[in-house]
Order: sequence, then structure tokens, then C-alpha cells
Amino acid sequence: MQLDRIEAIVRPRNPWESLDLGFSMVRRWWKPLYKVWFVLVLPIFVTIYLLFSFFEGSLWLALLMTWWWLKPLYDRILLHFLSHALFGEQPSIRQTLKVLPRLLFNTHLFSALTLRRFDFTRSFKLPVWQLEGSQARVAYQRLKMLQKNTRSTAIWLTIVCMHFEWVLLLSLFGLVYLMMPITYTFDLFYALIHEQALWAEILRMISTLLALSVVEPLYVAGGFALYLNRRTHLEGWDIDLAFRRIATHFSFNDQYHSG
Repeated sequence: MQLDRIEAIVRPRNPWESLDLGFSMVRRWWKPLYKVWFVLVLPIFVTIYLLFSFFEGSLWLALLMTWWWLKPLYDRILLHFLSHALFGEQPSIRQTLKVLPRLLFNTHLFSALTLRRFDFTRSFKLPVWQLEGSQARVAYQRLKMLQKNTRSTAIWLTIVCMHFEWVLLLSLFGLVYLMMPITYTFDLFYALIHEQALWAEILRMISTLLALSVVEPLYVAGGFALYLNRRTHLEGWDIDLAFRRIATHFSFNDQYHSG
């Protein structure tokens, strides 16, 4: 890991402060991040909805898959971008597509979609599975050490993001309801849950995609920042960088005086 290329102030933080660092990553690189996000995630949404549209009454499965079950897949795309952007390399859409097979098959995605799908610390653990590339036994030992003093924050990050996502979703439904004419008597929330018409399915898909697009990048970036902060505490990244700067300074002075 080339710490001298990191585009963030490296210092030990408390877990809650490190979350703010993660959110700052999203604010800083939101344009290229969302380009990659929508180009890769939107086709997944549309494809799954089209496949399930051939089976009557099964679009709720498409909603469940795209909005909840496939989040670990989306998270790997986001982490790939953030982990490279942090070190000065913003992956393009083409570069992300090239590494997509590796993200699907070499990052323990299958277990993330099955046995570990209900793990409330998945955003914090994801960098270990994806970036360190360790075998399962080594990864579990690594996680056991990293989770000390951080696990509770990672759990609360998941809980808060879950609630924030629901609030956004209900707000989008409410916005549609407020835009309807006053004379039009219609139970929108009942229709959004029970209505099987095409307009309701499209509205549900768009609303869930928008809510997911706001929350999931923040969730992944927050977990990634918790991971970085924990490694800074354990491995002394700030001290390492300080010594590198001192060495660079003395090397420059030696060259200057010898010249």
C-alpha cells in the first residue's frame, strides 16, 4: 500500500470521526462515483425487473433482490472505486468493467449473499474480504483483531443507514402524493404496496433505486473509513508517513548542499 499517495489526512481518529472521513470521500468524488454506480447498477435493476415481469405476481421478488439481497454486489463496486480514488486513481467505467469478474468471484461474494447476508458489520468487514484477499481462516482471524473498539460503531452505521433509507423512500412516496391534485382521492401508500399495475411497479423501482443510490455509497464509504482508521491505530500509518516526510526532507537537503 503506497501511503505516500493517499489523498486524506492520516491520523488516529475516534470511530465516529472516521465515519465523517468516509462521508467526505463521497462528497469529494461523487461525480465519477455516481457515473460508475449508475452505469453498472441501473442495468442490473432493469434486467431483473424485465426477467420477473414474465411471471405474474412475482415483481415483489425483483424488488427484494435489487433493493436488499444484491447490496453486497453493489458494495464491491463502490469499494473498488473508493479504494483506488483514495490513492489518486479514479477507476473509469471501462476499468471497473474489466475487474468486475474478479469482484464477482474472488471477493467471497457468494458467502456475502448467503451465510453473511444478515451481518450488521458487513461494510466494515468488506475491505478485508475484498482488498486484502485473504483466505477465509486468515480473514476471520484478521477481523477478530480489527473489530475491537469498532464493531459497535459498524453496527450502528448499518442501523442508521437502514432507517435513513426507509425515510428517503417514504419521502419520495410522499412527494408523489403531494403532487397529486387535491380533488383526486387516492390511497397512494396502499397502492404502492398492493397495486400490480405497471405504473406502480415503475414507481417502486425508481424510488428504491434513488433511495439506495443516496445511502449505499455513504454506507460503504463509512465502513471503509472505519477499516482505515483501525489500521492506522494498529499499524501506525501516521507515524510511518511522518518518518517518510522527514526522510524526504533530509534527502532534499543533502542533494541541495551537495549541489
